[in-house]
Amino acid sequence: MIRPNGLNGQRGKWEEGTPEFWRDGTCHYTPAAFDRMTPKSDIVAQVRAKVRLRHYSLRTEEAYCFWAGRYYDYCLGLPQALSHEGKAEAFLTELALRRRMAARTQNQALAALLFLYREVLRRPLGEVDALRAKRPSRERISPSREQIRRLRSAVEDRPNTPARLLVDLLYGCGMRVSEPLELRVMDVLWEENQLVVRGAKGGKDRRVPIPWACVEPLRRQIARAHAVWKGDRAQAPEVGVSLPCQLAEKYPTAPFAWQWFWIFPAQGYCNDPRSGRRVRYHLLHDSLQRAVHDAAVKVGLEGLVSPHVLRHAYATHSRENIDVLRRLMGHVSIETTAGYRHPLVDAASNPLDDLVR
Repeated sequence: MIRPNGLNGQRGKWEEGTPEFWRDGTCHYTPAAFDRMTPKSDIVAQVRAKVRLRHYSLRTEEAYCFWAGRYYDYCLGLPQALSHEGKAEAFLTELALRRRMAARTQNQALAALLFLYREVLRRPLGEVDALRAKRPSRERISPSREQIRRLRSAVEDRPNTPARLLVDLLYGCGMRVSEPLELRVMDVLWEENQLVVRGAKGGKDRRVPIPWACVEPLRRQIARAHAVWKGDRAQAPEVGVSLPCQLAEKYPTAPFAWQWFWIFPAQGYCNDPRSGRRVRYHLLHDSLQRAVHDAAVKVGLEGLVSPHVLRHAYATHSRENIDVLRRLMGHVSIETTAGYRHPLVDAASNPLDDLVR
């Protein structure tokens, strides 16, 4: 890799296409450095650092790093004289035509490339005229109340996975699959009978009422979580829970406090993917997804019901008006919420029934 004169022990100007060290101590690569085959690991590391600097979610971090690495490999087979916009267009067209990837995946790849050029390579892309699939407009379909009743009867709790309570929270509160799993003890407001969903999609917090059917199961689950917390304090006092951003640095005792503990803790310990510390994490998505899938298979609803579909069912079956429902679901646009309701279709007539009646 070409290095700046200053790093070679000599004084001089920075060479084009080399790392630039800014006041924040991070290293940024110019577009020329990317063309001159800067190691892929360096590019991906810079994407990761920039994503964390902006407090994006871990899923966004993983997606952007994946696309940065894949784009790097793809550019190895392109002429160096090709413009940056041309390379991006060729890559996105490849995804659309040869790989036949969905429109959502193509949009994610485009977002990752825009971030790469703007934040890491410091050279925002111009107009990218790639052949990409148009995202289809699809109707949201949810199971009926009777199908939900059958599913609930088939859900079985598993060791360390209170699947029945989690399913009821998804359907009764309209939560996304990650939201009940990430609840902490402090997020339960018993006096107000509410749950606080923190850092949801878009980084927004919101409140939802606790269904009365979930009150006692939730109390029992918190009691089980408290037993796990006491065991950790006695047997592994150095192991806490992961906290958002740098709160663990600002408040060193917070990771070990009961109020910060998970309501649905995982069975064992793991290493935090960002800090590297040994921590107690919450249950993972796949444990809930498997429980819902197995229950759906039992009652003949395989392929029709998933954890996220329970959120659709909540929106469809709710008796709240559209604006209240928007707030409860955490939507920014009321048009998004309106997609779950079909009042015009429900009230529509048809000429066949008029004829035969």
